[in-house]
Amino acid sequence: MKKPPSTLSSVILWSVISAAFIGPGTVTTAVTAGSNYGLTLLWTVTFATFGCIALQELSARITIASGMTFGESLLKKFGPINGKLLQWIVGASVVFGCAAYEAGNILGAVAGLNLLTGASNTVLTIIVTAVSGAVLWYRGDKDWISNLMMLLVIIMGVAFAALAFSQDFNFANLAVSTITPVIPPGSEMIVLGLIGTTIVPYNIFIGAGISKGQTVPLMRVGLSISVAIGGAITAAILMAGLSIKSFNSFEEIAMAMSQQVGAWGAYALALGLFAAGFSSAITSPFAASVIATTVFGFTGKWKIRIVWGLVLLTGFFFGISGVKPIPVILAVQALNGLILPLITFYLIIIVNDESIVPRSFAHGSRYNIILIVIMLAVSLIGASNIDKSISATMALQEPSHPLVVLGSTLLVLVYPLYVLYRKYNSEP
Repeated sequence: MKKPPSTLSSVILWSVISAAFIGPGTVTTAVTAGSNYGLTLLWTVTFATFGCIALQELSARITIASGMTFGESLLKKFGPINGKLLQWIVGASVVFGCAAYEAGNILGAVAGLNLLTGASNTVLTIIVTAVSGAVLWYRGDKDWISNLMMLLVIIMGVAFAALAFSQDFNFANLAVSTITPVIPPGSEMIVLGLIGTTIVPYNIFIGAGISKGQTVPLMRVGLSISVAIGGAITAAILMAGLSIKSFNSFEEIAMAMSQQVGAWGAYALALGLFAAGFSSAITSPFAASVIATTVFGFTGKWKIRIVWGLVLLTGFFFGISGVKPIPVILAVQALNGLILPLITFYLIIIVNDESIVPRSFAHGSRYNIILIVIMLAVSLIGASNIDKSISATMALQEPSHPLVVLGSTLLVLVYPLYVLYRKYNSEP
């Protein structure tokens, strides 16, 4: 007889989410933030962690309440024609993000192994890709992957916590920076990257897929603890970058760590980087396979394997290309930050539809305020980043256009706010 799920089993199950978002992208972006801006951007990690919990809870709540996948809920809400179109728009965007992430995951895992062994990057890329493919091919049930991810999260946590607390910092400044929003000039892309590397779009779909069979209270506990641990590790990585003056390669970080705390620092970084890269190298293709089944409606085993195989091969080709990982990884984090408003947009609309989420499963009105704030923040930062990129590309006289950014952001919020207005004004 199967044991009923417990709090510990729920935490282990949801550790897939924290293992997925703590990848080489997190290491690169958080170290860059700590190196360039000290503790100033630590608040972004706090915001992103709470945002991750809120959106993952929302996605899981929809599945638990309705029994529908994300794709089925889109069809239910928007009809067979518009719903099918939206399935492909949302699904294709996130699968593309999975492929982009996989490039950084393979590069990061290989970089960590290279620091540990000094072996050829080409050989290491083949090994990491082959092992990842074998795990995905013979993965069995989701419990096996959850246990593996939990082990890798523990390895990352110990390694990066040791590096963080070897740095010179003030606890009072640490506490203030954790809750004080500041965006220094030029840091917009890093802020967006920190959000994009924590609230990972494809995790929304993994969360919906693994939430079946759980109750809302048990899901909340497991999810919150797991993601909070992931957020703490991200903060530790940022702190580990405080005394790194130059960051153009992982070798530079390893050298700096070795000089600061001894040879063990370089080994801890390498081990943590490998664990981050390998765990995410598995979960990105796994997420693509989940999207193939829950959004596109693929049922054939070989169709699903082709989807995750293409994502895995994307990382492989980047790995053997000799491209420098740091610029690729930073660009990918910002890209995924731009996909977030789209995902948040649909989650707010679907979770507030009582034909999909019955009132007995509905969240309170305060939760909707939190969701609107999250969407406002990610949309505002994303629009600002796009505006500056366009201005730089076209060599415009003004480097930024705040009114245009604010106007476009508010325009995105019009429909979700209208949905909420109708909901609360039609209630008896």
